[in-house]
Amino acid sequence: MDVLLIDPPYISLKGMSIERGYHVGLTSLAAYLRAAGMDTAVLSGDLLMGLPAHVLLLNANVRKYAAGQKQYSEIIDNKEHFVWKNLADIVRRTQPRIVGISYLTPLKCSVERIAGLVKEIDRSIRVVAGSFHPTFCPGEVMRNGDFDFVVRGEGEVPLLRLVQELRKDNPRWETVPGISYRDGDGMVRHNPDAPVIGNLDTLPFPARDLVLNCDFNSHRVHSVSTARGCPYTCTFCSDHRFWGGRVRRRSVGNVIEEMRLLRKTYRRIDYVDIIDGTFTFDRKYVQAFCGAMLGQKIDLKWRCTARYDNLDEELLQLMKQAGCSGLYLGLESGSARMLESIDKKITLEKISRVSEMVYKSGIASATSVLMGLPDETMEDMAETLRFMRKIKADVFDVNSYIPLPGNVLYDAMSEAERQQVDWRKSSYKSLDSYFARQMSPEEFGRYRSEAYQIANRVRRKTLLRFAAHRFFPIGKIFKK
Repeated sequence: MDVLLIDPPYISLKGMSIERGYHVGLTSLAAYLRAAGMDTAVLSGDLLMGLPAHVLLLNANVRKYAAGQKQYSEIIDNKEHFVWKNLADIVRRTQPRIVGISYLTPLKCSVERIAGLVKEIDRSIRVVAGSFHPTFCPGEVMRNGDFDFVVRGEGEVPLLRLVQELRKDNPRWETVPGISYRDGDGMVRHNPDAPVIGNLDTLPFPARDLVLNCDFNSHRVHSVSTARGCPYTCTFCSDHRFWGGRVRRRSVGNVIEEMRLLRKTYRRIDYVDIIDGTFTFDRKYVQAFCGAMLGQKIDLKWRCTARYDNLDEELLQLMKQAGCSGLYLGLESGSARMLESIDKKITLEKISRVSEMVYKSGIASATSVLMGLPDETMEDMAETLRFMRKIKADVFDVNSYIPLPGNVLYDAMSEAERQQVDWRKSSYKSLDSYFARQMSPEEFGRYRSEAYQIANRVRRKTLLRFAAHRFFPIGKIFKK
């Protein structure tokens, strides 16, 4: 095999099941490589734990998931755990020339465990790291000798060129755009960025059939991406910078064709998650998409990311008619001061008013809350708790702030502070995450615990509200 692409186990190591059985970015890469004649496959690490396919959000306890960070750390440190043995068996069976690993910052320990495991199996296998963390921290990644290459930014063109060069007797890594590598003297070199793909419609649809270990009769939630990039500049998020500060979008017709293919290919589909940074930012696009779903009578339920300031009653009604059954919304803070400081570009009054519209529409919503920002005070957190008690929401996704490379808040950290982050303990959902400067860990923990309590009370009310319906969350509910 030319390339085995791995989505590292993470959520499952904390004791939670997953809805979706594949990483849409990796299946997109696999499709691109296959179209160029490369033998490739995708491995979904979270499926290796063998947990049940579905978790009903209303039965999921985010505090319990946060407490699962301890189990994650224990499994990371246990090289004899069956999840690593299962992964190693797949690597031995497929015998890839290249192993590509999707590397998000919170997954650092899992990614490094996989890289070391691959090199123990066969030092000649080239290990490539891609996605957000390697893009923003290529030098750091390359200091680990288990990684041979970093692919920065959009992966299709660099990875294909890398595989093509590897097939040659005398590969010239300096000709491959968008990669970082070691030269003959062991020095790390960073080639110029690869050009981005101008027309996303030219890309093949994700190769879901190349996922090695997914039973799609059990994992019946699928993913679709309509865009690369996000127009917003929230200071805690890296999406805007990762995609070069611009948004490229597939045509509505191209997306609808993929939705029709999903309907035709898979016997049972519970939901399709549209995983864009913000699906609803372009009203005309959303209207055209909904019109096409209705006009072509595509019977699929779908969920998407949204912002309060993109929605109104007319658009919500159209989305619901077209099959929208879930929204993931970013409240983040109930403090006007904090919303301004993170460049959210929205007011609490607008959030409150639109949350009422969403609630009345009958479209289920999951609302993200981000606590413990570096300059957040106890009064800011108290205001968030008060707003959580007031706002209309079906589910609260309570998260702790973590510093992710590629955004404004990370830029403001010193190198010493960055080095002190322990990614065995820190994640969006971990009881040990703590980066707030204006309060003690104990004070932060008390406010976060109260947020969990509010979230659980809202969850119980929503259970009654949706008692007559089978309810699944929007797939992005668990931030990594």
